Amino acid sequence: MVKKKYSNSGVDGASGYEFQKHCVLYIFLEQYNEIKDKKYFICLEHYEDFLFCYLTEDELIEQIQTYQAKKSSKKWTMTSDFQDIIKKILEVGVDLKNDMTSKTTDYSHNLHFLSNHEISLKKKKIENTINERNETLKYNQLYQEIKDELLSLTDIDTKNELEHLLFKYIDLGKKHKTQEQLLIGMFNDIFRSKVRDHKASVYTLLSLFRDVENTLNQGSIVALMDKTKRVESEKINKALSIITTQQKAFEDWKSKKDEYSKVLNLNPFKHKQFENAYENAFEYLKDLEQIEHQKIFAFIKANIPEDCTSDIECLEKIINQYKEKYNTQFDDITVKAIILASYIQLKEEGVE
Repeated sequence: MVKKKYSNSGVDGASGYEFQKHCVLYIFLEQYNEIKDKKYFICLEHYEDFLFCYLTEDELIEQIQTYQAKKSSKKWTMTSDFQDIIKKILEVGVDLKNDMTSKTTDYSHNLHFLSNHEISLKKKKIENTINERNETLKYNQLYQEIKDELLSLTDIDTKNELEHLLFKYIDLGKKHKTQEQLLIGMFNDIFRSKVRDHKASVYTLLSLFRDVENTLNQGSIVALMDKTKRVESEKINKALSIITTQQKAFEDWKSKKDEYSKVLNLNPFKHKQFENAYENAFEYLKDLEQIEHQKIFAFIKANIPEDCTSDIECLEKIINQYKEKYNTQFDDITVKAIILASYIQLKEEGVE
């Protein structure tokens, strides 16, 4: 564990970080196909603005990618402020190595300086430029004169971290709305017709980062083993599973509306009210903090009948069991919507 002034230890660290969250989602979507089947967690305001930490199946850390994310209205140059940022990034590398959380023998990390504006590393007439035409440069790819300039910023502890340093340009607009539109477009490129509402889905993923971002490192103590600062891949995958199931669920409802209405004992004049509750049910099922929704979901998961041959027969038995064993303060329409949403989600996940 380390105590650092740049850890999130107060109110100032809990506000004004929309750009960082947008960068997290940008990086996530950019590498989604590479990491979707991996075990990992994401931290915000924990060692760095954010980091991706990749794990083995037995919970050993095998790789970490950290990101210092800076928006700017002008290009970055070798100013004293920029140099101070680089020094802090290199210090993070040392801290990660010293972190007591268990790592693999071939553990590695990379330290990114990330910006949505051009980065110009210049020494006299020698220049390395990182922008939309050249999005990423590693320290070892820089001209020797630039490498020597960066080397002068190090001490005996941070010198070896230079080989892990990367500069990355991120094609994310300057305005909040422009950034969101780009993220929605990226999400659409990946999931297309599998998702009912791409904008709402992006907001859902951004909301996953909010709680951990605002969770304080008490006494400025930072440790990777602190699970309150993590967004686990399991939680992200759960949200994405529900997001992609939602589209199929509404198509299923439209094609079997009369059958479902009969088994749910649903008045035809209540269909619109049910559809609204049905959509809300999927939104709340994404949120593991919605205790009552999660309880109903868990009840259905534990009581899926084995002796039925159709959705209607299974739902009928589940509803009868629910009425006998479960009480809730939700109204009848809401309960029925949660039951159907949970059933469809469990069927999509292939729960046995």
